Amino acid sequence: MKLRNVLILLFAIVAIGSCAKDPFSTRDNELPTTKPGTFIPPTAPQIVLENLRLSYSELVIGNFIQCLDSAFVFTFDFIEVTPGDTVWDFSREVTLTQKMFSEFNANKVNQRITIQFGLLLDQPDILLDTTATIIRSYTLSVTDTLGTVKDNFHGIARFDLVESTFNFWSLRRWQDLHADAQSNSWAEFKNAYR
Repeated sequence: MKLRNVLILLFAIVAIGSCAKDPFSTRDNELPTTKPGTFIPPTAPQIVLENLRLSYSELVIGNFIQCLDSAFVFTFDFIEVTPGDTVWDFSREVTLTQKMFSEFNANKVNQRITIQFGLLLDQPDILLDTTATIIRSYTLSVTDTLGTVKDNFHGIARFDLVESTFNFWSLRRWQDLHADAQSNSWAEFKNAYR
C-alpha cells in the first residue's frame, strides 16, 4: 500500500514536471503594450520640428525629450503682465511637458493636440555647418475627438538648433512670440501646466 502511494506520487511529480517549463530559467520578454510613437532620425534641422509636432500629437514624452539639446532654453514674450518668468531650461521644459502630456493622456478620449507650422516667406531658414535658425508661424489647437476646436494658440516660433557629434540635430533655444495682441501663444498654453 505504501509502495503504491509512493509510486502514484512519483508518477504525478514526473507528469507535472514534464509539462512545466524549466522553473529556473528566466521568462521571455513581453512585447510593449503601446506604440512608442513616431520619431524620425533628425538628420536635418527641419526634421526636429516634425518630431516636435509628432511628439505633441502622439503625447510621447521620450520623443519630445529627444528633440531638445541638453543646454535647451525656452524664452517667450509677454503682452500683459503674467506671473512667472520668461525663460526656463531643459529640466523645467521636460517637467511641464510631461505634466501636460500626462493630463492629455488621461483625457485622450476627449482631447487632442495638433500643431501646424507655416513658412514665413520673409524669414528663410538659416543653415550653417552645425547651427541653424528656423522661424515658423504656428497654430496649436486643442480639439475633441470629433475635431471641434476647443482652444487655439497662434504665434511665431524661432528655433535655434545645433548638430551633435552624431550628426543629429536638436533644439538649443526656442523663442515664442505672440502673433498679435489678441491671440494666445504657445507659451500661454505651456504656462497653464507650470
